[in-house]
Amino acid sequence: MKFRVPSIFSAISFCLDGILVAGSFAAAHWVRFNSGWLPVNEGVTQYANYRAFLFLVVVVHWVVFKYVGLYRKRRGISGVDELSKVIQSVFISAVLIAASTFLFKFFTFSRLVIGLSALFVVISVWLERILLRRAQIFLRRGGVGITRIFVVGTGETAKVLLQRIKQNPGLGYRVIGIVSEGKASGNVEGHKILGTLPKFSQLVEKHDPHEIIFALPTSAHGKLISMLVSLQDTKVKYKIVSDLFGLITNPLENDVLLDIPIFEMKEAPLSAWHNRAIKRTFDFVLALVGIILLSPVWILVAIGVKLSSSGPVLFHQKRVGRDGRIFHMRKFRSMSAGAETVAFTAKNDPRVTKFGAFIRKTSLDEVPQLLNVVTGRMSLVGPRPEVPGLVEKFEKEIPRYFERHQVKSGITGWAQVNGFRGNTSLSERVKYDIYYIENWSLLFDIKIILRTVLDILEHEHAY
Repeated sequence: MKFRVPSIFSAISFCLDGILVAGSFAAAHWVRFNSGWLPVNEGVTQYANYRAFLFLVVVVHWVVFKYVGLYRKRRGISGVDELSKVIQSVFISAVLIAASTFLFKFFTFSRLVIGLSALFVVISVWLERILLRRAQIFLRRGGVGITRIFVVGTGETAKVLLQRIKQNPGLGYRVIGIVSEGKASGNVEGHKILGTLPKFSQLVEKHDPHEIIFALPTSAHGKLISMLVSLQDTKVKYKIVSDLFGLITNPLENDVLLDIPIFEMKEAPLSAWHNRAIKRTFDFVLALVGIILLSPVWILVAIGVKLSSSGPVLFHQKRVGRDGRIFHMRKFRSMSAGAETVAFTAKNDPRVTKFGAFIRKTSLDEVPQLLNVVTGRMSLVGPRPEVPGLVEKFEKEIPRYFERHQVKSGITGWAQVNGFRGNTSLSERVKYDIYYIENWSLLFDIKIILRTVLDILEHEHAY
């Protein structure tokens, strides 16, 4: 039997999790009772008793990790999403372990050991998964563990998907062909069209893909069922790209009308005043802390801007915010004075100074926008603001564009952490922005902020 890389990595992760949980439990006991850092009462329970309990601790973590989905084969998951799942899993495990010690009275058990152990497990298991995922990406880049895929569809959604696959070779996807809902030949993003939807079954049998990703426009969804039925007796896996990417992105809730089950769209979360108050409080506190902590950086960047080119330190520009109101956005100037226009910045843009390229890459040019957050003109997270002239143009060209202005503009956003920065597809960026508006939560904001920080540290995506 030929083992595939994801299967091997799942087995390795399973074994390492057990070792790390056991090690974390032992370390927590040492910190609590033997380190001398904390007061210890006489007659303390010896580690031998805890060691007898260790097998149950490891098994509980394994079961919960499996239940939450930490052993699922998932491609393209961010480090923040991984951390969120690890925290969720460890919290559930800690609650179950604490409850079992209380109910069954094994011995006088230190709850602090459980708490410290949970902290150590979160840190160690998350780092383990980051290292394993990087090793997996390294192997995939070298051609090991490649998954051969079909992409079904040639529309905008399919094109964005193909672009993202090309930009992320570490995912391990190799596109072997496109199945078109229209033309029978040609190319999409450099990939050959092998045939059309009516020949789907024959194409699958001929080319034998490992996986199929359906990225069809709404108009072709009627043909999807027959294709899915044809895959039932095969080993081919499939995924369906939703139209988040379509017009309905906010959650639905079920109800009953005259005994008939119905679905209706929930109201956008930020329509409620208490959610706006929560977001505003979070923005104000975090931005104020950021201004204080980053004050030395402000001085250094200001000096760098001034020494690198003549002109003002800050760049001011009118932008359109919530409800279409105009405000002045402030950033550290990264271009030669007077060179700024409404045009998007391109890679190797001659208008950008050498120091400007550095602060753009590290997003230090965005720091002065914290002032706009504190004064309430912007939010930490939200759709990126555009200049008035472009807004008028985009409203006529892009469906639902003005819905972005239901909330305050943000320094970062869901579209930005998904790769839609600068000169990228505006229509796709708008769809991500609307998804954010219709699915907002404080945890969602925290996730986007963490992903933004990790992007700055790991990727060279800004110019």
